[in-house]
Amino acid sequence: MFKKPFQTKPQSSLKHSICRRLAQESREKFPLAWELAEQRSSLSNDNAAEEDSSAAATAPDEMPMPGKLQTAKFISHIGDKGEILYNESGEPLWLRAEIPGSSGAALVPTVYTQWRFTNILPVLWTNALAVERLIGGADLMTPGLIVPEGGIPDLKKGELVAVCCPGNLAAHAIGALAIDTKDIHHVAGAKGKAVLIAHTYRDHLWGSGSKEMLPEIAPGGSKEAPACSTDPKDEGGCPNSALPQTMGDAATSSDMSSKERAQEDSLANSISPAEMDSLLMTALKQVMSTVLDERHATDLLPMNSSTLYSGYLVTNGPPGVEVDVKKSSYKKLAKFLKASEKHGLVKLKDIRGETHVKAFNWGHADLTQYQPYKVRQETKSKPQAEVQSSKQQQDGADSSDGSLGKVRVAELLRPSQALAPLFDDVGAQSESGYFTRQQARSVLEDYIKGRGLVDANNPRMVKLDHRLCDGLLSKDEYAKLSTLPRDKLQTRLQEKMTLYTQLLVPGRPPTVKIGRPPVVDVICEKKMGNKVTTRVVGLETYAINPAAIAKELRIACASSTTTDPVPGKKGVHAVIVQGHQVNAVSKLLEKHGLPGELLLITDKSGKAKAKKAAGGR
Repeated sequence: MFKKPFQTKPQSSLKHSICRRLAQESREKFPLAWELAEQRSSLSNDNAAEEDSSAAATAPDEMPMPGKLQTAKFISHIGDKGEILYNESGEPLWLRAEIPGSSGAALVPTVYTQWRFTNILPVLWTNALAVERLIGGADLMTPGLIVPEGGIPDLKKGELVAVCCPGNLAAHAIGALAIDTKDIHHVAGAKGKAVLIAHTYRDHLWGSGSKEMLPEIAPGGSKEAPACSTDPKDEGGCPNSALPQTMGDAATSSDMSSKERAQEDSLANSISPAEMDSLLMTALKQVMSTVLDERHATDLLPMNSSTLYSGYLVTNGPPGVEVDVKKSSYKKLAKFLKASEKHGLVKLKDIRGETHVKAFNWGHADLTQYQPYKVRQETKSKPQAEVQSSKQQQDGADSSDGSLGKVRVAELLRPSQALAPLFDDVGAQSESGYFTRQQARSVLEDYIKGRGLVDANNPRMVKLDHRLCDGLLSKDEYAKLSTLPRDKLQTRLQEKMTLYTQLLVPGRPPTVKIGRPPVVDVICEKKMGNKVTTRVVGLETYAINPAAIAKELRIACASSTTTDPVPGKKGVHAVIVQGHQVNAVSKLLEKHGLPGELLLITDKSGKAKAKKAAGGR
């Protein structure tokens, strides 16, 4: 529903009587969330027990439905209508709309509300690959479900559910069931849609709020994440296992037969944790001996641990076996790398809260005696693919097989000069000087708790000392404000910090630039007469060869293509293809690892009047 930008009318405050009715309605439909909120309130403040008992009337801000709400009517890009309920900070907390699969206008929590109250909706589990398709606008198909050991909850068609990844109760998506779940015992060979998605993390509704990153919420209480079963009959599988079809095709039906899947599952599950430990160590030695040698790895260090794992270890494992750290005794990648460091093969370094490989020990005794095995050509790792791609760029050859992985973009924040003393007082340090949004939130929370600034009468309010005033208030507010709500302080902190963007382009060292990431312009315009051309500019920023893209578009679109230098921009070439080829260009660039939010599409052909800016900008 919110895959593309939507239109809203100006926000207006709701009357207290309407807020009370909404609170009562949400209490009746989502009682577990209210029980959790009241338990939290009683634990944090015993004196508020009597207030909480009448929460339906007062609806304090700690409750699922706050006491003060703003509302705005919206129209989605496909014509769906409804209203969005915001809190005082402008965070979208609830929807009232006719969502797919439900009858009539339903009251639907957003992901922000689900992250605060994880028991507000029943949870269905899926894998990370399926989540990417959900965020792209697809519904959750039945083959994408992960069946936990206790089975899927007995739910009726049309009920609201949260879609999560195993190990984390924070929802990636929220939607309505397209089927009854009582008959789902396994997903092998199943077809059809399971959940009709209404709202996802990273869609434009999420983008209209604080854009908080997905939190890590460990399962607790009666809810458990599906465990990785060692039984070959278990069709759920491990959450992060690299099974190419059973877990990957959430939005489409699998091409692999049930028998073939069962054979692969049986082979994978027959490997013991100790054997997987040995396979992981062998894969690391293979990578150090044949791929990340001293010549190739110089420009890639320090390397993010996840890049090392997904880009090198998985693709260079022993023939016929797929390495999976989840099936080892380490369970987590960080533990395996620490064991490798203790063994002397690598040196690790913590950068902005993430583990990075600082150096490899190519002189280790194990490597001098190691005999490399042959890796199939199609599974060669990034430096080899990078050499191949570089050669193709010089020759103008087709690089359709030279995709170096997906470009990733990370938002970073740097404290301003006025905020630097606040960070110093807490002892928040970062080698690069950058912080993620979550880290910035933690710094402010530590500062508030460390100096006892929480208002004793209202825990939601924070007393302002000289550091907070200097960093977060304007001159006119100094004499007027003595306290502020905690959520408003968090919002102000991130607004006062300088936004930077870290670009993680496979095959290149990470780069950090101020502001938002550079976009690739895709411009569709009329030339002489009624001829329409599509022009693509800025591919070099993301290590994509314009000549190779032009050749692929010539085949995919059956149209003539060319590359021309862009005036005033040294080394930048524009790819020009005849016809209205926006969709073909978008799909091809996505294949080369460039996500849609990094495209700025402008249509001047007369077929569409509006401009579509990537990422809602």
